[in-house]
This record gives sequence, C-alpha cells and structure tokens, in this order.
Amino acid sequence: MKYGKRWGITNEKKQEYISRLLPHLASLRAKAGLSQDELAGLVGVSRQTYCLTESGARGLSWNTYLSIVMFFDYNQRTHDLLRGTGAFPEDLFYQFNPGADRIPESSLSQIPELNAMFLKLDEAGKNAVRASLVSEYARQAKLDKASVIKLMNEIITNQ
Repeated sequence: MKYGKRWGITNEKKQEYISRLLPHLASLRAKAGLSQDELAGLVGVSRQTYCLTESGARGLSWNTYLSIVMFFDYNQRTHDLLRGTGAFPEDLFYQFNPGADRIPESSLSQIPELNAMFLKLDEAGKNAVRASLVSEYARQAKLDKASVIKLMNEIITNQ
C-alpha cells in the first residue's frame, strides 16, 4: 500500500463497501426525497451515470461512493438506514482515530432525551438497544438470515 497500513484500504475492501451500498441506493435516495438527477448533481456525476449505477448496469468509483456515503450519513432521514446496511466504512474511523473505542452515537445526540437515556445504560443495555434496532431494520428490509447475523456480529464485535 502506497500510504502504509494505517491509512490504507485495500481495493477488495473498497469493493466490499461499494457492493453493500449498491442494493440500497434507490431506497436511500427515496428516503432522502431526491430524484436521480438531484442526487447525481450533489455527488458530481451525470444523471445517466447515476441512473446506470442505481440500476446495477454500471459500477461505482470509490470517490463517488465516498460522496454518496457522506451525503446519506449526514442526512437525518437516511443516516440510520445507511449505517444499518453495513455500507458505511466504519473501519476507516478506527484507522483515522487510533485508540478510539467506538464510533460516537451521533444520531442519538440529536435527540437529547434519548441520548441521555442511552448514555445511562451499561454496555449490555446498549448492545440490547442496538440489537433491537438491527432486528427491526432487518424485518422491514427483509434481510436474509446471513445478513442479519453479520450485522449482529458487527454490533457485538465493534464496541
């Protein structure tokens, strides 16, 4: 890796994240309330390119992936859905913040009452809340059992 192990991400890992995002593009875009043209303009690609990507006929570059992920992560309507897909590159957070225990619960901080309750829970309670959210998301998204197990495992191991 050109920049060393700490700052690198393999092409395989990039493709893994892109593959996790692609099936959810249409639902994320719809939840954000955007047309294909609007989202394409926001992330700097043509409408045709975005349309082909969303339909699965074209791949997604790493730079465009990062733009899309940043938009959906910062959008309140899509933040939790994006994080639930496993398409958010959480391992980059740990590469850029060595020694950090976990990614901050940013979506909870926007609702002070919920954030206060969540912060009072012990780790087992926090894991139970996370597991409940993943279970409900998996039910509504009709995820297969392997995807649900993978998401639950990530919750347990990424604390």
